[in-house]
Amino acid sequence: MRPAERARRRRRAPGIGAGFGVGEALRALSGLAWAVLLLAALPIAGRIGSGPHHGGSDAARDAGASGSAAAAASVVVTPAWIAGWLLMVVAMMWPLLVPLAERISAGSFPRWRVGLPLVAVAVSTALWLSFGLVAGAFAQLAAIPAGSLWWQLAALAVAALARWSAWRARLLTKCAKTPPVAPGGRRGIRTAARAGAIEWRRCAILCGPLMLSMVPGHSVVVLAALSLSVWWEARHPRAWRDPVPLALIAVAAIGAVGQALLGQAILVEAVPGAVVGG
Repeated sequence: MRPAERARRRRRAPGIGAGFGVGEALRALSGLAWAVLLLAALPIAGRIGSGPHHGGSDAARDAGASGSAAAAASVVVTPAWIAGWLLMVVAMMWPLLVPLAERISAGSFPRWRVGLPLVAVAVSTALWLSFGLVAGAFAQLAAIPAGSLWWQLAALAVAALARWSAWRARLLTKCAKTPPVAPGGRRGIRTAARAGAIEWRRCAILCGPLMLSMVPGHSVVVLAALSLSVWWEARHPRAWRDPVPLALIAVAAIGAVGQALLGQAILVEAVPGAVVGG
C-alpha cells in the first residue's frame, strides 16, 4: 500500500475518539434538560416552568381563586408549553439518538464528524416538535383539561397493549441499523437528514403513545419512569419478553394518579368545596 493511500485511509478511519465528542455532548445536554425540569418541579420554583404542560397547578389555583373549577383550565399551546415540550424531547429522546450520531460521525470525513450528526439530531428534534404541536393543538381544540388523568392513562394503556404487537417487535430490531450516510458534502447532509427522519419515524411508532401521555401534563415521576422504559428497551430490545418496560409504564400510571390526587388535595385546601374533573 502506497503512503498516500495509507494516510487517506487513516483520515477516513473512525478511530477511538470518533463520535465521542458528539455523543458526550448529547448526553450532557440531556442531563442539563433534566436539571431544568427537576428545578422547575420544585416548590421553590414557584411559577418558573410550571404551566399547563407541567400539571397546571398554578392554573388550577388561579381558576379556583376566580371561582372557577380547576377542570376549566384546558391545555393551551403557548411559548412556555413549547419550551417545556422541547426540554422533554432533549431529556428523553436525545440519549436515544447517541448511537445514531456516533455511527454517522464515525463514518464521516474529519471536517464533517460534528456537522452531519447534528443534522440528523436537528431533523429528529424538529419532527418531535411538530408531533408535539399537532398533539397539543388537538388537545387545545378538544378542550382537554390540563393534567387530564384520563388522557394520560389512555395513552399509557395504548403503549402497554402495543408491546404485544409482533410488528412492533420486528421494528424494534431495526433500531440499531443506520441508513447509509455519505461521509460529507451536500449528499452527506441529505442522507444524514434522511437518517434522522427514519430514526424519528421508528421512535415515533415505538414511543409515540408514551409521548402523547405527556401532552396535557405530567409529573417528573411520570417522565422519569417513561424515559427509563424507552432507554431500557433501546439497550435490551426483547419486545414483549422483557417485563421491565411494562413495569415502568405501570409506575408512570401510578405517578399520574398520584399527581392527580395531589392536585385535587391542593385545590381543595386552597378553595374549599371546589370540584375537580379529570
